[in-house]
Amino acid sequence: KNGTLASISIRPSTMTPPSKLWRFLNPLTHNQKLRVLFAGPHFHAGLSSTISLLQSRGTLNSFELIHAPTRTDILNAAPNVEIALPFMEFFDEEFLERATKLRLVQQFGVGLERVDVPFATQHGIAVSNVPALHSANAQATAEHALLLSMMLLRHVTTELPRRLRERELGGLPLPRTILGKNVTVVGYGSVGSTLCHYLIEMGANVTAIRSRNWCPILDEHVRATKLSCITEALPTTDILILACTVTPDTWHLVNDQTLSLLPSNAIVVNVGRGPLVEYHSILFALKEGTIGGYASDVGVGHDTKPSEPWDPNDELSLLPNTIFTPHVGGYTDVSYGEEGSITRAVVEGMESVLLEGCPIPVWANKPKN
Repeated sequence: KNGTLASISIRPSTMTPPSKLWRFLNPLTHNQKLRVLFAGPHFHAGLSSTISLLQSRGTLNSFELIHAPTRTDILNAAPNVEIALPFMEFFDEEFLERATKLRLVQQFGVGLERVDVPFATQHGIAVSNVPALHSANAQATAEHALLLSMMLLRHVTTELPRRLRERELGGLPLPRTILGKNVTVVGYGSVGSTLCHYLIEMGANVTAIRSRNWCPILDEHVRATKLSCITEALPTTDILILACTVTPDTWHLVNDQTLSLLPSNAIVVNVGRGPLVEYHSILFALKEGTIGGYASDVGVGHDTKPSEPWDPNDELSLLPNTIFTPHVGGYTDVSYGEEGSITRAVVEGMESVLLEGCPIPVWANKPKN
């Protein structure tokens, strides 16, 4: 209930309820409209594109869409909704206990780290997300990682505006390219694997890091250098890109120790989650000049501040060699638009609840037996 990421994301699993207790299996009343909660003040395209797609599919009248921008609004709406979309809001015990009619938590994207999935499971609430694979989220996020990398390498937010103002052509220091650089990508899921492919095609020397062991047979097609330990790659890394999830093992993965292994001109790019990077460590390294820059679409792990939305007035934000973007990596026309893959998957999840006894298309907490 304290609303911290750690308190939700790393809780141990709990026993799943018997199938008869899953709420989405309960009969609906005749002509019942399902009330759908869109939580929080962010990602406005999610609501508008959902309305448009439901309308085009002829099912809009089957739902009542409720936008609850504040925590108070979310808690007040909780007792009366059958479906809820968290976006970046906490669906913790406080919310889930109030949501006595809730049948489905449907994420508008991949991340479920702010949803108390074990508690939802225990109370018969199905949880669904949209995997990055085949949803265009992986491609969009990989593109954004490249954008952030190139902005740092080419001094887009610092040197280039100054040179333009002063009418200086070229100038020093020289912008750097991805071509020929040693790039280490942490995480080889949908985003990480897509990113490795893009980087290799751009001429980078790519090392992929993942926690589980690589298989010589199943992973034979992987063109990147394959490692399981990040420290082995860091001393020769020019660009470190984080594309993994937050787990007990990756919490503050980038810290004093790992940063000390990087070359002084290396840059760190984060498209995973903020708490992968420890705030004080990255701040000190940037101020001391022991690394070249930090760019993040997901903030940074701070003791007292939320990683997202990140504070634009924080000391770290104001450094010349940092770039922060507001979680827009996967937020594009091909994912969040009316014809976007994520919008379509979300609508299909919502519509499945209308069909009594129909399984959720992507059922993240589905019993294994």
